[in-house]
Amino acid sequence: MAAQSPAREPESVEEEEETMEEEEEEEETMEEEFTVQIGSTYSCKRSDGTYHDAEVVKTRMNKRAGREEYYVRYAGLNCRQNEWVDKTRLVLVKQVEEEEDAANEEDEAVDETNQETSENGNEPQKEDEPEKEDDEAEKEEAEPEEEDEPEPEEDEEPQAKKIRVEVHEAPGNSSVVASDDFAEELTCLLCNELFKDPVVVECGHNFCRTCIDEAWEGQESFTCPDCEEEITEKRCTSNRALANLVKKAATTPAKTIVKEKVPPPENCHVHEERLKLFCKDDGDLGCVICRESLKHANHYFLPILDAMGVYKTELSSMVTPLEDALKVAEKMAKQQNEKIDKHRTSMKEYREHIESEFVKMHNVLKEREEKLLGKLQTEGESLLSEMEDNIAKIQENIDNIKESIATASEKMNDGDSISFLTDIKTFIKKCQDEQKEALSPGNTVIEKELSEEAYKVPVLASMFEELKTTVVPAVSSVSAVPQKPKEIWIIGNFWITQAARKAQSQPDGANLGLDAEQFTVRWMGKSMLLWKQLMPRIRESVATLGAPSIVFINMGSSDLGTSYANFQQFRHHVKTDLSRLSMSYPDTAFIWSAIMPRKEWLNSELEERRQVFNSEVAICATKCGFQVASLPLVEKMASENYCVNASYSWYYIYGVFNTCIKEAVEKEIKKQLNQ
Repeated sequence: MAAQSPAREPESVEEEEETMEEEEEEEETMEEEFTVQIGSTYSCKRSDGTYHDAEVVKTRMNKRAGREEYYVRYAGLNCRQNEWVDKTRLVLVKQVEEEEDAANEEDEAVDETNQETSENGNEPQKEDEPEKEDDEAEKEEAEPEEEDEPEPEEDEEPQAKKIRVEVHEAPGNSSVVASDDFAEELTCLLCNELFKDPVVVECGHNFCRTCIDEAWEGQESFTCPDCEEEITEKRCTSNRALANLVKKAATTPAKTIVKEKVPPPENCHVHEERLKLFCKDDGDLGCVICRESLKHANHYFLPILDAMGVYKTELSSMVTPLEDALKVAEKMAKQQNEKIDKHRTSMKEYREHIESEFVKMHNVLKEREEKLLGKLQTEGESLLSEMEDNIAKIQENIDNIKESIATASEKMNDGDSISFLTDIKTFIKKCQDEQKEALSPGNTVIEKELSEEAYKVPVLASMFEELKTTVVPAVSSVSAVPQKPKEIWIIGNFWITQAARKAQSQPDGANLGLDAEQFTVRWMGKSMLLWKQLMPRIRESVATLGAPSIVFINMGSSDLGTSYANFQQFRHHVKTDLSRLSMSYPDTAFIWSAIMPRKEWLNSELEERRQVFNSEVAICATKCGFQVASLPLVEKMASENYCVNASYSWYYIYGVFNTCIKEAVEKEIKKQLNQ
């Protein structure tokens, strides 16, 4: 029996190897045919080695790893445990069951063999040991080839062991991975940048506030852009802890190469003598020959050590005021941030109020609601921009003061007199200027308030007549309620003030001959009125009188500067404000007229700029829906009056100017009646 047993064993081994090769071929075929489907459920191997059912939500290409990854949602587990995995960690449920059944069958076969061996008294294990050793040697020889060309569909268990060994062998790699993961956690999925005002949504994922608002804008149902989980309520909570981490990560200084500090020369570059003196008048280091030179005649000199003591004392006295200025600036920055938060809250409250009011008459005034919300957005963002510009200015002062304090501390610890005194007066002057700048009266906290009268109180009251004529049948002219006269505003600087005086003495009067029951003309002229004052002036008047029907604008001569840079900036501001006016007041018709000539501009570059400006702005005004008033006759008469001795009386020219204004206004009234 002992002689027959070895003869049967090779056959069983060959059969066993053939069976294993067939199983491996079947597994490879299954793996090649295995395709991950979005929305399907698979058994996913988690980081702790256990398998759990997970639904594949979406996919992405990991360019750094060079592979496709899938975002899985584990059934019955917290959503925070969902993760990105590669294909090798996903297996079919059927495949896992077959592997478990195969493992159980192998265990049962081994148990039966052991049982038969124990019953027959044979010891096949000892005879198999050489073969096992040969198999292990073959596996060890094959391992390097598998490292060069790893098969992606290998059994998971050996691969997991191999990864653990690599981690123990090279623990330094974990810090790199941790660093990459940390940076990824601080990056918004939507904009791929560090979080700005991070908020957390209901499912626990974080996004920038503006990014998630844009992603959800115009949607009736909301889902998380990361895990696509349905959000029951559109609500975001500020994640202050994450914001602090982002702030620290953004302000962490990068590693820089420290350049070796080159010591200043110890000899005079003019006389090649040793530097021993300091000129208080010029703030320069000098030698004994410099003191006797004509350049420093009647100048007061100090020995280097004495000068160092004097200016160290002066510099140390500057640190405390700078620190006080820093505290004031930081307090101002805190107050400004509070005002900004308050402003955002006000915008949100007004928005909610407007929306609630328009729900009552949504079907009738849908178009009106959209216009008013657009106006709120434009004006609110404009006011917010001013406050944000101010906080940026304050922050710049803070950074400059911190830098000066650090430089002053470094200089006070510097024992080298020559290095210390080099540019000391310039630096002290810089510190004094920064202190004055930080504590100047011009640095204040800007608080911009939205007009409550414009956005909250009269929303329904101001539109009652429009709602009444739309919903209620038109009433007879006998019982009709008298309409309020439409407002016509004439805004400008010197020319408008003179035209208003002339209108008082004209037959048409200040109302330009228009029916007083239908129209009210308001002259809003002010000498030296600058363009930057136009928008605030209109907003204040609208808050008091309501939106006008027509606005005639003639101004800009006080802004046309002598610098080309100022001219370019002024032209840009005018074009921007014209566009902003048409968007902010869609129911108001605007008329723009050219800048009038001046006597001191004739035959100069400014006269050419005036003509170029009038031509370009007229094109922009037309695109914004403005009417461009034609005033060539007035310009010609004014220019001739400047060139010759009183060809026309100014009293007469202002009368012609009023006639042009009246024609432009009547043209706009006819246009509105035809609409």
